[in-house]
Amino acid sequence: MRDDTIVAIATPLGVGAIGIVRLSGRDAVRIASRLFRARSGKRVEEFRSFRMYLGEVYDPETGKSLDEALCVVMRAPKSYTREDVVEFHLHGGPLVVRKVLDLCLEEGARLARPGEFTERAFLNGRIDLLQAEAVATLVRARSEKVLELSLRHLSGAFGEKVRRWKECLVLVGAYLVASCDFPDVPIDDVVGFVRQNLRWLSEEIRRELVQSSRLRPLEEGTLVVIVGKPNVGKSSLLNLLVGRDRAIVTPFPGTTRDAIEELVFLEGFPFRFVDTAGIRESDDPVERIGVERARACLKQADVVIAVFDRSQPLEAEDWELARSIRGRPHLVVLNKSDLPPKLSREELERLYPGETILEVSALTGEGKEALLQALVEYVQHSVGPEEDLALLTARQKEELTGILGSLEEALKALEGEVSLDVVGVLVDEALLGMKRLTGEAVDEEVLRTLFSQFCIGK
Repeated sequence: MRDDTIVAIATPLGVGAIGIVRLSGRDAVRIASRLFRARSGKRVEEFRSFRMYLGEVYDPETGKSLDEALCVVMRAPKSYTREDVVEFHLHGGPLVVRKVLDLCLEEGARLARPGEFTERAFLNGRIDLLQAEAVATLVRARSEKVLELSLRHLSGAFGEKVRRWKECLVLVGAYLVASCDFPDVPIDDVVGFVRQNLRWLSEEIRRELVQSSRLRPLEEGTLVVIVGKPNVGKSSLLNLLVGRDRAIVTPFPGTTRDAIEELVFLEGFPFRFVDTAGIRESDDPVERIGVERARACLKQADVVIAVFDRSQPLEAEDWELARSIRGRPHLVVLNKSDLPPKLSREELERLYPGETILEVSALTGEGKEALLQALVEYVQHSVGPEEDLALLTARQKEELTGILGSLEEALKALEGEVSLDVVGVLVDEALLGMKRLTGEAVDEEVLRTLFSQFCIGK
């Protein structure tokens, strides 16, 4: 355990119902005892662990009360950091929270670095590095699905899988060593065993990396770009989908000049809806910029909603739009279903043969649920079964990619009838990568960089 005691505000800055000041370290209880008087008359040293005590926080120099508060002691080793932890639960005004923090510093605590509480949990063996990273992912989660996966990693599910992989490598390494120490063991038996296990492990890691790549829509949000010629109702459709008047709507073509983005959650999945300028040729320099931005958004889109006006016949811009999104994931929307039709489904089907055409009225809301359900089903299909998903950080992907490279080199060496000593070196490299993955063999610079991405107080 570390010798010093750290302190930080553990709740967001600003006015709130509750503000929490958190201490961790050898002197946490002593410092709290100097600052807190319990209504029961008990001293902080006498508090039962994990029980809240009502009292007041006061300035030990003046004896002046600062706030009515709750104090809880969480004694080592059954705390988050495996050190003595104390929390003051105060009224959430920033002034009183800051004053209590200052008193803790005056009593000998040090201001915690970002992520230092979780860093201590890792260094003191309460969690491994994979679980520590899951804490950061959990705090930053923007969707229910990422939250669920972060909790799964925090529970140690991914760490358990990595430990099985590591055990496999240790066993393979032992076979390779035994083949050198006991030359009477048939070489074919050793090579067969090593090859079988390395192939299995390579496939496991490759599958994990592929599954992780499918998670981008969950982490960043699926980019849904609404496109169409001017005045087909793109802005009205955006307002309908997000549930409020986000975009300006007028009967005049060319009203939307810039891309407008809005984040919406549907069944736990984040969607980034973007309304764009109507795509057409224009002499207006500002509108031309908007059209270029619309085309740029179109290239980046995960899904395109191609909007057509049911009350107007097809025009050249509609045919151009159909060509521009061909081969990209898209949904075809026939808008203004509340108006008399001048464009039939049959005509639109000539542009999009065999595709589902969704009829919507952005004015009345008719067809909205079917459109939203189609978007959710697209993401569910692209992400795949949730039980197979792997939420990996950039560091974890890098380590796994390196491990996979070592395993593939080892398999090539086996096929090329290279000395088993060379195979053993490559297996050792992969094993070292596994240890870096879990934090068993990671340098301080990597730890400092990783935990600096946390918020202060976590």
